[in-house]
Amino acid sequence: MQIRGARIAVVPCAVALALLAGCGNDDKGSGTPTSSSAAPSSPAASSSAAPTTTASAAPTSSATAARPPASGPVDPAQYRQQMGYYFQSPSGSFLCAILDQPIDDNAQVGCQGSTAPAPAEFKECWSKNPQGSTLTVGKRSGARCLNQGVFVGAPIDGGSRGGGRVLPYGGVLTVGAFTCDSAENGVTCTNDTTGAGFTIARESNRTF
Repeated sequence: MQIRGARIAVVPCAVALALLAGCGNDDKGSGTPTSSSAAPSSPAASSSAAPTTTASAAPTSSATAARPPASGPVDPAQYRQQMGYYFQSPSGSFLCAILDQPIDDNAQVGCQGSTAPAPAEFKECWSKNPQGSTLTVGKRSGARCLNQGVFVGAPIDGGSRGGGRVLPYGGVLTVGAFTCDSAENGVTCTNDTTGAGFTIARESNRTF
């Protein structure tokens, strides 16, 4: 009777040791402790190694990878073509330009592309060329509609589609009295002297 009782007592101990060994593996993630002397040394090693790896490498690499590129004023010389400074939105939906030729008094800024609904004050002009109509602001005039493609630059870097260089989101192009801002919700161009301007996007537009 005592021998049978001893066998019954041994089984729970083996189970308990197996459970303890399993928990240790999950905490460390690698290796299998085989003796009781290895168990106390492994927590010390993991406690010294864990702070250096998690605190230094992981947060900095993920933060720098997710950080957007710097934005702000761009160099106008990068956008120069024959009649002015041409650019396109990152999506390619709008082709824009700040024109300063042939005479500075005729300087103007404009963007063209498909936008809806048609601006209330320009419905007649817009109906003549819905895909290519342009919102434009002159040096001495307010916002108006133009249904000609005068704001389309030449292809850049061997591309087949015109429009000039891309003005990235957050980019700001300033030439003379005009400033254009590129954003995810549209392109805004303003005459800094008069305050007149426009914002154009695929599903909205406004003049001011």
